[in-house]
Amino acid sequence: MSTPEPRKGFRWPISIVNTVIYAYALLLGVGLIVFDRLAAGVVMIVATTAGVIFSARARRRDSGDLERVNALELADERDRAAARKALAAIGVVALVGAMLQFTVAVVLDEPLLSLVSAILLVTLATTWLIANWYYVRRG
Repeated sequence: MSTPEPRKGFRWPISIVNTVIYAYALLLGVGLIVFDRLAAGVVMIVATTAGVIFSARARRRDSGDLERVNALELADERDRAAARKALAAIGVVALVGAMLQFTVAVVLDEPLLSLVSAILLVTLATTWLIANWYYVRRG
């Protein structure tokens, strides 16, 4: 009895998560150009293109753990565990950064920046509390 050959068909070059992220980033880059922010738009499009290339390369069989985790192209439980820890660290830094941003906005007496900073800070803090509740209950 022979072993069936692997299915040969089209495989999207990057994960669905990366497809959504990079599609949004590309639209943002185009939008920046449309609204006369040429330099920022070009930087965004170039960075998006680089991200897509790195993500596609991370899906190769010979890619390493670090390459896959950095590109959000997780292949196994070990990759997912490393990504969870890294994202948890980013969350702490984001929360502290949002507090600093809010403080600077208030000190500089910038009402719009203060509002946006407050919304970001409350959103991050609320997400943290909900995530803690969920994962403590889940075990």
